[in-house]
Amino acid sequence: MIILFIIAFYVIYVVYSDFKEISSNMEEFQFLLLPIIFSFSFMGLFVNGFRQRILLKKINVHITLKENLTLYLAGLSMMITPAGIGETIKSYYLKKRFGYSISKTFPLVFVERFQDLITLVSILSFSLIFIQIYEVMVLNIVMICIIVISYIIFRIKKLFTKIINFSKKIPKLRKFADNMSESYEGLYSMTEGKTMIKCWLIGIISWTLEAVAIYLVFLAFNIDLGFILTIIISFSAILFGAISFIPGGIGLTEISATSLLVKEGVKLSLATSIIIMMRVATIWFSTAIGFITSRFFLSKKQ
Repeated sequence: MIILFIIAFYVIYVVYSDFKEISSNMEEFQFLLLPIIFSFSFMGLFVNGFRQRILLKKINVHITLKENLTLYLAGLSMMITPAGIGETIKSYYLKKRFGYSISKTFPLVFVERFQDLITLVSILSFSLIFIQIYEVMVLNIVMICIIVISYIIFRIKKLFTKIINFSKKIPKLRKFADNMSESYEGLYSMTEGKTMIKCWLIGIISWTLEAVAIYLVFLAFNIDLGFILTIIISFSAILFGAISFIPGGIGLTEISATSLLVKEGVKLSLATSIIIMMRVATIWFSTAIGFITSRFFLSKKQ
């Protein structure tokens, strides 16, 4: 169902933006830059693997550096899920390969996504000092409020329990709420102050590498809006997609990024071409690596 939705969206997205012009734009794309673009994307993923290692150590899950990186990459196979929460499949992998209970490791992906939000908002906040875009500023302020409130909830068990108990009354959230209820101690450990700072610093490095990959995509189309503006447009679009809970942010990310590019004077068909390649270099590249690695991870003998 998700695959059909993705295909339908991209067909409409490309047709609406003029398929012939997009094809022409793609012919002008400097494909020699593609290996460099993918290299920066992969380095970003590699760096984030160290964040996962820090979080696992906080809940006394000890695996080798190689196993940790393989686990992280394997989890990327489920990026195309609402808010990437399907990456909780890593808890299944940890149980199957190493015997750790799912309830022990379940908070891992939840904290990783929370860290991603903090990092994106941090980078956007810094970038908005230099270039102000009203819609992005409003989004950023709202996200800062959500992050602060969420962190307070994570650190106060009574408040957390009340919210979880309320969530259990909602059928679609019941299973998730049950898992989080059983995993609170792990969530509490992973969101401890020093751990959050370490993970935040790693996230800054990782997302900066991804920002370079995205900037190179723009340059490959001979479009240079400047590194800061490119970050604001791409990261705000990714943030819009993430909070929508649409699988992979598909649709909202593309439309919001295209809209911001058109406002900057980029032709619609060219903006569409840029965003398609940006998504290829980020989410689709990551998902492909995830599928390849997960096959290796599951087939490897214990």
